[in-house]
Amino acid sequence: MNDNHCPHCGKPVNELADASFCPFCGGRLKTAEPERVSESAIVRDILEQVKKTEDPRKKHALLLEAEQQDPQSLAVAQELLFLGRLHMRGGKHLDFSIIKCYLFMLYLQPEQLSRTRQEELREELFAHPQLLKCLELCVNKDDFMRSYLLKLAGEFIFLFLRGDSRYMRRLFGFGLESRASKNLADPVAVMLNHMQRDEQLKPEQRNMLMSALYQAFDKDMGGDTKWLDDRLKGMGMVVPGSVL
Repeated sequence: MNDNHCPHCGKPVNELADASFCPFCGGRLKTAEPERVSESAIVRDILEQVKKTEDPRKKHALLLEAEQQDPQSLAVAQELLFLGRLHMRGGKHLDFSIIKCYLFMLYLQPEQLSRTRQEELREELFAHPQLLKCLELCVNKDDFMRSYLLKLAGEFIFLFLRGDSRYMRRLFGFGLESRASKNLADPVAVMLNHMQRDEQLKPEQRNMLMSALYQAFDKDMGGDTKWLDDRLKGMGMVVPGSVL
């Protein structure tokens, strides 16, 4: 594979020679400007422990310890960002909003959220203090934002769309994976439409968000976007795959 292709997904990135992350899969490009990687041995050891830990509470405690050791570590800040409030889970009723990618629910079911709650989710999506810290520490802020939104979009599709029987119809309890691209085209088209109509977003935020969701769907479905493209065209929308 030559240097003009992403080393992770293999897609061409000729026009993004200066990008740090692949817009298709979110992986770091070989040509990327290296981020700060001078974490101490102690911090690297803690991060290895985090990878092996399943309990969100233990992950959070370890990450706080690592942050104390090196407040300027982007790796630590990024782990804390994506962990979100998962370490706060507990009680009889699971609050799905503690899952970071829940933020995309703003565009799947906005009518079920109060105006105040919508503003809270939008603010967290683009201006959470932990995100702002990551942006301060990274080399290319736009690339980081694209990668961040792409990761959240992919996790949302996996957890809240694939994991919901209302969208992924089941036969005798089994999901029809071969029909995922068709079954999930409708909810994703609805989300893209809501994103496009969100006047509270800046144009560049709207473009990044729509592109992230479309690219995440493309990746999850192995490139099968026919049903989604048809839905978008039927709604008079432009396919956002090339916006990034």
